[in-house]
Amino acid sequence: MKKGVHARRWTVAVLACLVAGVLRAQAPDAATKYRLAQGLELAGDYEHAAQLFGELFARDSSNVLYFDGLQRSLVQLKQYDKAVAVIERRLARVPGDVGLRATLGGVLYKAGREQAADTAWQAAIAVAPANQNVYRAVATVLLDNRLLDRAIDVYRHGREACGDPNLFSVELAQLMIASMDYNGASGELIRWLRANPAQLGFVENRLSAITARPEGLAAAIAATRGALQNSDDASLEELLLWLELEGKDFEAAFDIARKIDARTGEHGAGVYSFAEHVYREKNYAIAARAYQEAMNNGLPAAKVVEAKYGYASALMQLGIVSDTLHGSPGALPASETNPLYSGAIAAFQKVIDEYPRSEYSAKSYYQIGTMQFQRFFDCDGALASFRHVAEEVAGTGPLHYEVCLRMGDVLAAKGDSAHAAAQYAVVAGAPDATPDQSDEANFRLAELDYFGGKFQNAANRLQSLTLNLQADYANDAIGLRDFLQENMAGAPEALTEFARADFLARQHRFTEAIALYQDVCRKFAKSTLADDALMRSAELQADAGLFVDAVASYERLLTEFKENSTLLDRAQFRLGEVYERGLRDRTKAIAAYEKLLADYPRSILADEARKRIRLLRGDAL
Repeated sequence: MKKGVHARRWTVAVLACLVAGVLRAQAPDAATKYRLAQGLELAGDYEHAAQLFGELFARDSSNVLYFDGLQRSLVQLKQYDKAVAVIERRLARVPGDVGLRATLGGVLYKAGREQAADTAWQAAIAVAPANQNVYRAVATVLLDNRLLDRAIDVYRHGREACGDPNLFSVELAQLMIASMDYNGASGELIRWLRANPAQLGFVENRLSAITARPEGLAAAIAATRGALQNSDDASLEELLLWLELEGKDFEAAFDIARKIDARTGEHGAGVYSFAEHVYREKNYAIAARAYQEAMNNGLPAAKVVEAKYGYASALMQLGIVSDTLHGSPGALPASETNPLYSGAIAAFQKVIDEYPRSEYSAKSYYQIGTMQFQRFFDCDGALASFRHVAEEVAGTGPLHYEVCLRMGDVLAAKGDSAHAAAQYAVVAGAPDATPDQSDEANFRLAELDYFGGKFQNAANRLQSLTLNLQADYANDAIGLRDFLQENMAGAPEALTEFARADFLARQHRFTEAIALYQDVCRKFAKSTLADDALMRSAELQADAGLFVDAVASYERLLTEFKENSTLLDRAQFRLGEVYERGLRDRTKAIAAYEKLLADYPRSILADEARKRIRLLRGDAL
C-alpha cells in the first residue's frame, strides 16, 4: 500500500517538473503537452492537467480531445462552473450534440443545480425525440450520477416517443434488477422474449441474476404464468419449465414438460430430456416416472434403450436413498428379493435381455454386480455379474477398469488378497485409465499392503497419492498414511493386530473382527490405537445389529478416553445414531445429540446433530 502511494507521488513529482519545463519553453509542442496532460490526469494531478488542457483548448477550441480532457479535469477538481462554461462554449459550436447536452446536465447536477440539469437533459432529448440513441445517451449520464429511477423514466418515455413498446426492454430489466423490482424486471424480459423467441438463452441468463432469491424466482414464475394465460407462446413455456427447474419444483416442471412434448409432437423425446435433467438433480422418483412416460409416448427407438437404462438406474438410486434414510446404522444387507432393489435388478435384466452384447447390457451387468456386492454382500453373484461385462463389450476403456476395481473389492472382501491385488494392478499400470481410477487402484493396493502387515510398502505407495490434494483419494491417502506413521514406530504389534481386524471387517467377518479389536484395546491399552480399536468395535457392533453392545462400547470410549481421544465427538454422534435408528429410542437419541452440542460445540458434526434433533422433535426445518 505504502509502496504504491510513494510511486504515485514520485510520478506526479516527475510530471510536475516536466510541466514546469514545458511551461518555460518558448514554443512547446502541442502533442507533447497533450501527452503530459494525459499523464498528469492518470496520475491524479488534475490541477496541472487542467492547466495544460486549458492552454491547448484555448489554442484550438475545435479539438474534441482537448475539450474532453479539460472538462473531465475540471469536474474532478469540482470546479463545476468552469466546466459548465467550457461545455457551453463547445455547444455554441455544435448545438445539436446530444451527448454534450446530456453531459452538461450531469455537470449541472453535480453542482447542485438540479432544475438546470433537468432543463439540459430535456433539451438533449428535444434535439431528436424519435431517436432511441438520444434516450440511451441521457440515461447513461443519469446512471453515472446514480439516478436509477430517473433513468428508468427516460427509457419509458423513449419507448412511447419512439412508438415501439418493446424498445429498451433489456435496459429496463437490468435497471429494475438493480433496484430489486423483480416483477418489473421479469415483465420486461418476457416482453423481450415474446419479440425475440430465439433469445431464450439470453433471457434465462439475465433472469438468473434474480432466481437465486426466493422473491425473485417467485416474481419471475408469476410473471411468466401470467403471460401464458393469454398466450400459447412456445418460448414462454420453455422459460417457465426452466424457472420451475430452477426452483426445484419438479412436479410442476413435469407437467410443463408433458405439455411441451405434446405440443411439439416430440413423442416423448422432450419428457426424456426432462427425465435426464431431473435424474442429475437426484430426484429419482420423478425421473423414473418421466422415463416411463417417455417410453409410453412413442419415444424414438434410438432413445428407448437409454430411457430403459435410465429408468433402471433411477429405481436403483431410489433403493439406495431409502436405505440411507430409513435403515439402521449399518444394518446387515437384505436379500436380493428386497423390494427396494428387486425392481431395479429386474429392470437392468430387461435391458440385458433386450439389448444383448451392447454398451447398455454391459453397464446393466455392472450395476447389478454393484448392488449384489454393496447392498447384499453377495460376493459370488457380484463376481459373476462383473465377468459378464467383459463378455458383453470389449475389455477396454473406462468401464473395463471400473470392473477391475470392483472385482478387486469383491476379491478383497472374500479374503483373496493376491487376486484382488492382480485386479488393482491392471488399473494401476494402465496408461489409458483415468487419473481417478489409477489413484483408486494404488490406494487399494496400499490397503492390501496394510492388511498384510507391509506397513512401509503401504506408506511408500500412499506418499505419491498425497501430492495432488485435489484428487478424490488424496484425503483417504493422507488419513491412512498419517495413521501408519503414527503407529508403525510406537505400536507395531498393536498395529499388526489392528490391521488384521480391519481386514476381517472388510470381509464382513464381524464377530471375529470385534473380538480382535477388543483384544487390541485390552492388550495394548496404553497405545495410541486403543481408542481407535474400541471405536471400530462399536461401529461393527452397530453394523451387526448388536445395538446394546454398541451403546456400551461407545459409552466406554467416552468415559475411559475422555482425556486423550480425538474420537469423542464422533463417538457421541454415533451413539445418538444407534439410539435413533437402531434402538428407536427417540428420547435417548435427542439426549445424545444434545450432549454432543454441549460438550463439543465446535465439532463438524454439530450442524448434523442439530438437524437430527429437529427431525426427532418434529420441528420444521
